[in-house]
Amino acid sequence: MTITELIPTVKELSHTDKLLLLQVLVQELLHNEGVTESLSSSLRQPGQSVTEDSTFTLEERRHFLEKPLSERRCILAEQAETIHDHYQQNSEWQDLMAGDIVEY
Repeated sequence: MTITELIPTVKELSHTDKLLLLQVLVQELLHNEGVTESLSSSLRQPGQSVTEDSTFTLEERRHFLEKPLSERRCILAEQAETIHDHYQQNSEWQDLMAGDIVEY
């Protein structure tokens, strides 16, 4: 399925489902960057274990969305700080941004 085929389907999703989709996509990107485990632990309940692949269940995602906005913002601020540190230590992404933009 291409992105152009996917966009109309995404537009039909409810607000909550769009947020869940966004979280799934961000989680996948973080997992590919190797920072998922440290970020995912801030979303889990105390005493809740982190799965080996660090993915969230639908229930965990919904639980996050049910939290008060101020609490979600705090969690996201912690995650932003963590990812900021990751990108400060890992300069590989800067090499990708150094070249000219070429349209084909």
